[in-house]
Amino acid sequence: MLYVCTAAAIVALKARMAVIENVPEVTSDKTDVVGTARKVLRASGYYVSDVVLNATELGGAQTRKRHFLIATQKPHVNIKDAAKCLERPAMTLREAIGDLDGAEKRTFMDEVPMLSAENQVRIDYLFDHRLYDLPNEVRPDCHKNGHTYPSVYGRLRWNKPSQTITTGFLTPGRGRYIHPSRRRVITPREAARIQGFPDSFVFAPNGETPTRMLLSKWIGDAVPSWLGYAGTLTALSGY
Repeated sequence: MLYVCTAAAIVALKARMAVIENVPEVTSDKTDVVGTARKVLRASGYYVSDVVLNATELGGAQTRKRHFLIATQKPHVNIKDAAKCLERPAMTLREAIGDLDGAEKRTFMDEVPMLSAENQVRIDYLFDHRLYDLPNEVRPDCHKNGHTYPSVYGRLRWNKPSQTITTGFLTPGRGRYIHPSRRRVITPREAARIQGFPDSFVFAPNGETPTRMLLSKWIGDAVPSWLGYAGTLTALSGY
């Protein structure tokens, strides 16, 4: 319902342009919120186009997909066409964060949480056996039978893009977030790089170090720059 409310707000504010971003699953919503939003916007004279974008198709370093809907008062380039023009080979993890491997810790961005003894054992098992997926028998009991998340407790690969970065990247039990060559999860700086943040981006408002929860939320919930660029560029074409 909030999706449709956003479209209504765009109309009420008479916005020249707008970008609505959401998870890909929004297109399968039973109440068809995307279709309703299109109708609301078009009935008010807006030009609308939408598409699901994949970061790996736009030169990104992770397999992250997001849905974008663009609305402008003047005709704009269809976002599907814009994305086609912006297609680039995906970056590998090594290209994104390889230079950070073994780098000295400088700030809170380079720190990772202390892992539980059980999780450290699982990480050691992966490295000791040269594995990237944790065998069933080494997983927690709740993940041993019928689990549908093989990437959980998984190790990243240098020669491939990262899996989707979420707010759980500091926890091995919430995705494939174990470093390719270090017996730890990835750092906030590494996760931010994978999301497209430059190292110069400041994550310390007013110079104060954020809590780990806030930091992981800011990084994990962000729209990767490759996807955001495609969306905003499309909107600007109809400015």
